[in-house]
Amino acid sequence: MEIFYRSLADIKWEKSTKARVASGANPKTEWKHLIDNKICGSEGVSVGYGKIPIGEYLPLHTHTPQEIYFVTKGTGILSMDGDKTQNLGSGDTVYIPGKKRHGITNTGNVDFEYLFIFMVNNWSDVKYDFQ
Repeated sequence: MEIFYRSLADIKWEKSTKARVASGANPKTEWKHLIDNKICGSEGVSVGYGKIPIGEYLPLHTHTPQEIYFVTKGTGILSMDGDKTQNLGSGDTVYIPGKKRHGITNTGNVDFEYLFIFMVNNWSDVKYDFQ
């Protein structure tokens, strides 16, 4: 396998489908899929870049795979099970075990941007549950 490179600027933002919004996703959040097996042949890791606009949120949700966030821009509040919250800002890292409810609210005056990492081969291996 060769070393893979791509610029964030070269990747188009994606948004939720109507079906995903109907299941509880926020239609205003956006993301870019940077790395997975289909994109570059990676094994056991998929990396994306997310954006939550000012005043918006990533709704509480779960998924089976564990996840890592690395905040690159902005400030927000991480919401967790049991009404627990944690303030987040640029440079913060979050580890989320599989099947743990979590979400993020942008509390700042700029878009909240973050890397999100799953230990799966492909994005199709991650199923979000917004219930």
